Amino acid sequence: MKVLRGRGSLKKLGELMEKLEIRHPMIVGMEPLTGRILKLNPGLLSCPVFSAFHPNPDLQDALAGADMFRKESCDGLVSIGGGSSIDTAKAVKALLNVPSVDDVAHNRFPEKLQVPHIAIPGTAGTGSEATQIAVAYVNGSKVSLNHPDLLADGVVLDASLLESLPAYHKKSCALDALAQGIESYWCAAATDDSRVHAYLAILGVLDNLKAYLNGDPHAAEEMLDASFQSGKAIQITRTTAAHAMSYRLTKKYGLAHGHAVMVTLPVLWEMAAEHEEMQDVLGELTKIMRLGDPLMVPRLLKGIMFDLEMQIPELPDDAALEELAGSVNAERMNNHPVKMTHGEIKEAYRRAMTPMCEAEKQACLDIWRYYQ
Repeated sequence: MKVLRGRGSLKKLGELMEKLEIRHPMIVGMEPLTGRILKLNPGLLSCPVFSAFHPNPDLQDALAGADMFRKESCDGLVSIGGGSSIDTAKAVKALLNVPSVDDVAHNRFPEKLQVPHIAIPGTAGTGSEATQIAVAYVNGSKVSLNHPDLLADGVVLDASLLESLPAYHKKSCALDALAQGIESYWCAAATDDSRVHAYLAILGVLDNLKAYLNGDPHAAEEMLDASFQSGKAIQITRTTAAHAMSYRLTKKYGLAHGHAVMVTLPVLWEMAAEHEEMQDVLGELTKIMRLGDPLMVPRLLKGIMFDLEMQIPELPDDAALEELAGSVNAERMNNHPVKMTHGEIKEAYRRAMTPMCEAEKQACLDIWRYYQ
């Protein structure tokens, strides 16, 4: 993977395309970012732009993108935006290398996937530019596309692209990067290398979040790198229960992805702390986050949520909790560091969505507000 970093690096896109032998790419993304890339790189004005995809990428959308790619005789992909844009480009690449949509849906891929892809994140959160996974929907059901060649061939990290993001998406994406760092660090598949990337992601978010949201340019660069590091971490390890439990929250309550992930992560930490075998890794994470007691971490995470005014959905009835628990992807749960039964998953949702009293809420806010 070739990486360009720093403000203004988007202007060097042509150099990266030349290195990857891309002459006529299809650009995957939405306005205003697609307009930005064309303005800074006039040589791309004749290239087709594919923007007919949903926030939750659908394989039918990607199929239309693959048709455009072939019709326009393109020789590469340039995606710009959040995880939706990048994952759609990955899905387009997958479709260009197989006979049918069904092959992609069931991860039936050849050994090598052709078509070079440059990913340009326009958010600081998903880390999709650093992973070989793409999430897509088929007839309303989520599938994960997975192939080493779905990892982008080139990445451009230009923090100036973050300036036009709405505040809510800045917050949600930052929470996603923080959660990915924590989940990657504690998960069953963690390695020494993944924990280095997770460490950089966690500190990158915690040390820069306040300044980033206040418009500090340097903090934006640090946040973009933290997101990239979180992607590199989960490229090695994948995610755990908080991500597995987030998808139904997004669909049912309309929460952005990172917001939905952070709804359950503090409670999952508290439940993990009840297991003796988790004490060492939770202790390591606590030190990384510069806190004195492992049980202060979930309070810190809740404090961030309260401070950012990220609302927790109202506690649903028992039938709805049962439906939430039944929606969880068992494969992702296998990577969680402790085994969780259906009843424990349901209880995690219940605890996560039960309102806190004002005194508890204030204690959580105080930890975060005086954190730095």
